[in-house]
Amino acid sequence: MRVKVTKPRRGRGGRNRQPHYALGRQAEEFRVPPSQARPKRVFILCHYCGYGPDGDVPESGACPKCGRYSWERFALPEPLVPDHMK
Repeated sequence: MRVKVTKPRRGRGGRNRQPHYALGRQAEEFRVPPSQARPKRVFILCHYCGYGPDGDVPESGACPKCGRYSWERFALPEPLVPDHMK
């Protein structure tokens, strides 16, 4: 039995067609050690109307302003938080 060995397909200019995130183990990993991570502040906003509750998502899960259930969370390092949001 013979097995045909194929070379990876190449695009224009002899480059691989795979995007950088599909390279698997060939791609370099970048991680920040927990000892060097900066403290972050988490913000929550309604995806539809932009309402930002104080604290966490309301217990009902619905936005009190528009009544929808879609929330966005994002974190900023403390030095990047604007003064009016502290």
